[in-house]
Amino acid sequence: MYKKIIEKLHEVGVLCSKGLDETEIKEIENCYQIHFPEELKKFYNEVLPISDGFYNWRDFSEKNIEKIKEKILYPSKEIIENIEMIDWQKKWGPLPKNSTEKYDYILKKISASQPLIPLYGHRYLANQFSYNNPVFSIYGSDIIYYGENLTQYFMIEFKYEKHSTIDYNRIKKVDFWSDIL
Repeated sequence: MYKKIIEKLHEVGVLCSKGLDETEIKEIENCYQIHFPEELKKFYNEVLPISDGFYNWRDFSEKNIEKIKEKILYPSKEIIENIEMIDWQKKWGPLPKNSTEKYDYILKKISASQPLIPLYGHRYLANQFSYNNPVFSIYGSDIIYYGENLTQYFMIEFKYEKHSTIDYNRIKKVDFWSDIL
């Protein structure tokens, strides 16, 4: 299913390990209290990229677990630290009367959203859907789409496609994260 992507990863020198089995995936999901969407499970069943910038989910050393947990929390933490930069969305209802109410509301929205899955550097896969989750690039409060789905993301990240090929009308909307772009 991901043969073309794996070939492209090898072409650009990405070091890959054998794929994760179902037992390993369950262990990872339990350790990090996350859920991989089906598309990511299938990709990781085939191959696990482990070069710099990727996350070695198979490494259960204390240092690596802490690193990945920090990356999982990073998007929410950055939003909370930069909450004044978040534009209020009409679909959220009337603008709160004060910054405390706004802060509380946005904090509630973040808490209710699925955690994003770190893929590579500051790129994250949404996990709201089984397939075709968008990939976000999150750096501080700078958030953009970086792919309509996992496959396109890898093609863009490793320069086989241009970022301009993203069709924003086809991207599935992800609770909270799509609102704040």
